[in-house]
Amino acid sequence: MNIIDIIKKLSTKEDLSFEESAFCMNEIMLGNLLPSQFGAIMASLSIKSETSEEIAGMASVMRDYSVKIDGKDEAIDVCGTGGSGLMWFNISTASAIVVSACGVPVAKHGNRAASGNSGSADVLEELGVNISIQPDKVEKCLHEIDLTFIFAQSFHPSMKFAAPHRKEIGIRTIFNFLGPLTNPASVKKQIIGTPNKDYAKKIALAGKKLGAERIITVSGESGADEIELDQNTIIYDSKENFSEKIMKPNNQGDSKYLVVNSPKESAKKIIDCFSMKENEDNLEKTSILNSILINSALALSLTNENKSNEECVEEAKENIFNGNALKKLIQLREITNKK
Repeated sequence: MNIIDIIKKLSTKEDLSFEESAFCMNEIMLGNLLPSQFGAIMASLSIKSETSEEIAGMASVMRDYSVKIDGKDEAIDVCGTGGSGLMWFNISTASAIVVSACGVPVAKHGNRAASGNSGSADVLEELGVNISIQPDKVEKCLHEIDLTFIFAQSFHPSMKFAAPHRKEIGIRTIFNFLGPLTNPASVKKQIIGTPNKDYAKKIALAGKKLGAERIITVSGESGADEIELDQNTIIYDSKENFSEKIMKPNNQGDSKYLVVNSPKESAKKIIDCFSMKENEDNLEKTSILNSILINSALALSLTNENKSNEECVEEAKENIFNGNALKKLIQLREITNKK
């Protein structure tokens, strides 16, 4: 097996096997590819459309090369692939904090924005969280307060070979789908949002192949990588054998209020929501609150399958209104900045 054979195969729109994909990623992680070879592979994969086998094969090698932390058996991750183009505030980051406030350990894996106005790393930094702490402290956060942020740039050093080439070719590549599947805390349950429903199913299948105990992927009808307020959301759940499920909108808000122009605006929306004590007759605040609630509820259902969606929504709401979500954010801020 060699890279030239891989490129020849992809150039005829043939799919790679798990093993071929893993070999290809190993060469990338070692920095063995020429820029032209990297570009040819990424473009060919994108043109023919990546398979779940290719995603799983490449993700397995990225996992091997990542810096690891000692996770928690019951910890989950809530994240999105990004790339929706909708410029919404950081819903999955806010949901991760709420879910942790409900007593579920969350190892949130994320990065800076690639195409949007605010990535999870950007908004947490704006919220006062130190995102550049050492792995031992990242691990300490998870075990002491049931919430941690794993900054992808710090935990995937071998990406230094691929990052410049990704930027040069300027198109979506398979790397957009690999991040959520390469959590260094080795979570077994997770929610992954993606703006493309076809890839939502492929990522779910790849996650299962990689050993996920339960994985749910969501894709909004408008191209959101979150559950939508005012349009349908497509859901694939490993528990239901990845059959396509359509979640109807609850129509309790307007998605126009979710848009932000900067991490500062995103942080303000999150703080304002976490400062709420009760339901308010304000469409903007209601939209932000309900967006966080419906996404938090799905994450809570990962750990307690006996609870209904309505019960999970109420649990999330209670932990916002009683101040627990804000307290959890303050805990994360304090522990990451402690000398």
